[in-house]
Amino acid sequence: MTTREKTENTETVIVLPDNLIGLEDQESLESFGGHQISHGRATRFHWDEDENEDPVFEIYRGGKNEELVTRIHRNREDDEFEALDPEGKTLVKGSLDHVMAVLEKKFRKLHNEPPLPA
Repeated sequence: MTTREKTENTETVIVLPDNLIGLEDQESLESFGGHQISHGRATRFHWDEDENEDPVFEIYRGGKNEELVTRIHRNREDDEFEALDPEGKTLVKGSLDHVMAVLEKKFRKLHNEPPLPA
């Protein structure tokens, strides 16, 4: 959980925990990855670290010629989750629920599945 502290200049400073992605969010991401696998939209998920040694959740698809589909991490500067495409471009930012909802639509579209009913 993040905390907010007041500085001498009365500006709010967001202090993130060392474990940027808490246990509940880790479980949500792994459940999301498993959901994509169960629907045949992904073949595996994997935890990695970025250049800052922050945790990154990766989802892959394909078999022998497996390819990275997306990387999800928590952006320290913006204090929000961010999904990146394989080239590192931002796909979506926001709460974890929002990021997963947008990615769900992306995966469904990638696999020519109909959109979810509203």
